[in-house]
Amino acid sequence: MDTLGELKAFEGINMFVAIYTTFENLNEARKVGRQLVKKKLTGCVNLIPNVNSIYRWEGKIEEATEIILWCKTQDFLIDKIQNIIQELHPYSLPAFVVYPIHSGSEEYLRWLSEETQPLNID
Repeated sequence: MDTLGELKAFEGINMFVAIYTTFENLNEARKVGRQLVKKKLTGCVNLIPNVNSIYRWEGKIEEATEIILWCKTQDFLIDKIQNIIQELHPYSLPAFVVYPIHSGSEEYLRWLSEETQPLNID
């Protein structure tokens, strides 16, 4: 197998995705990231510190330094991941954006598929 299409045919109909959200500090982002990996909802979480954000909130332009949490997973897990992020996130309206992964190395996507088989862990 040397293409994503062939790998998807092997794995079934699930698509791979990357999910983006932000946190106000590294400890909060790490707490959520570890839960997602522990429950095998994501194969990998990247925490990217010191992101300068400018946004409008409640009619005012705000600026903040945030942490990006970026994770890779399969599309059938999106709702479970969103529920955990909403449950544990300190923001009343956390960013939650899903990006399709159109291609990737066969070895990485196979690993990602194996690592994203959810466990029933609370």
